[in-house]
Amino acid sequence: MNTLESSGISKTKIGAVWQISAQEALVNAVELEVPVAIQGSFKAKSIKAEAWKIRLDEGASVNIFIHWQASDSSRLIVDLLEGSEWKELQSVSTQNDSLKFEAEKTGNYLLRIQPELMGEGNFQVRVNGTATYAIFPVQGKTSRAIQSFWGDPRDGGRRSHEGVDVFAARGTPVLSPVEGVVTSVRDRGLGGKQVWVRDSKRNWNLYFAHLDSQLVNNLQRVQAGDTLGLVGNTGNARTTAPHLHFGIYSGGAINPLPVLRDHFELAPVLEQKELPELMKVSSSQANLRSQPSTKSLVIARLQSSTPVFVKAATADWYQVRTVEGTVGFLYQNLVAPVDSTAIGENLTYAITATSPPADSVLVNLQEFRQIGITAEGYGVIVDKDGNIYYHAD
Repeated sequence: MNTLESSGISKTKIGAVWQISAQEALVNAVELEVPVAIQGSFKAKSIKAEAWKIRLDEGASVNIFIHWQASDSSRLIVDLLEGSEWKELQSVSTQNDSLKFEAEKTGNYLLRIQPELMGEGNFQVRVNGTATYAIFPVQGKTSRAIQSFWGDPRDGGRRSHEGVDVFAARGTPVLSPVEGVVTSVRDRGLGGKQVWVRDSKRNWNLYFAHLDSQLVNNLQRVQAGDTLGLVGNTGNARTTAPHLHFGIYSGGAINPLPVLRDHFELAPVLEQKELPELMKVSSSQANLRSQPSTKSLVIARLQSSTPVFVKAATADWYQVRTVEGTVGFLYQNLVAPVDSTAIGENLTYAITATSPPADSVLVNLQEFRQIGITAEGYGVIVDKDGNIYYHAD
């Protein structure tokens, strides 16, 4: 965006269209669940952007892999935004790159991609979960060893668990997952023998409880992987098997699982393919869903032969836009290539969209073929260059 402004292009009509398409992508963004792989293409003749929402818990991290196979020398602009006003967090211009992103708070984050002005090519985006902490706090264990989770009832339901428990043999080393400073070494209360470490990068206080012994001193600086103590069952854990209670506090307790999780299902690398710009519903009825999953919300039911514009695709679903502008996902087996029929030779006026703002243009129907009819009764027509218009019979 800054490049457009400094060059003066933002003040031109084509520059304005480029910026408008970036804003429209935010409005039309659909939600995806991690892990996900999605691919599509951008054409130079149609200035567009694509965007998707991803919901992340505080402390969760993702790796975002970008592949842009351009038919020219253009690059792909990748933006990460957050919040209801979509505040920009990161922006890169790339062809092939990977970004690691950590959510500072629970909420929706938005990933937007857009080629440089007049850029053309195919894109593939993969988003995978990844570990926030490189070191798990119990030596030899992973997050699969967590057996008691955030929110589990305690004391007959009078309180809830404000952390996670990792069961391990007595004497197993308890490790610092990050570089930090030991802020307290205690032996009292519910936690028994405890160590507190300050994660200054995130302004978190890390709590390691029920230790058999403590091996650090107050105000000692530690590195990721340093031993803080040994697994035990001191404090109110005397009647349970040895384990580490791990908690995170930042103005109150937060769920440590998104931070500690270190095993993830990975999104597939999609076989690159050219997607059709137009398809039609091939079944008697097809559910248009909010996400590429049969468990997601049905946002529309499309009848047989309804034309749709293909925006992107996962392994099994097309992300589509209806003629009326609704964006969602259709299972790939429910759509097929469009049929087209000759129309006639007369000159007539056609419109560029079925809802305002729309321009009216004079066209020769001999140069077009009809591919469908909208719910309002407009004929959907396309020329040899793929330009779409609508006309009333």
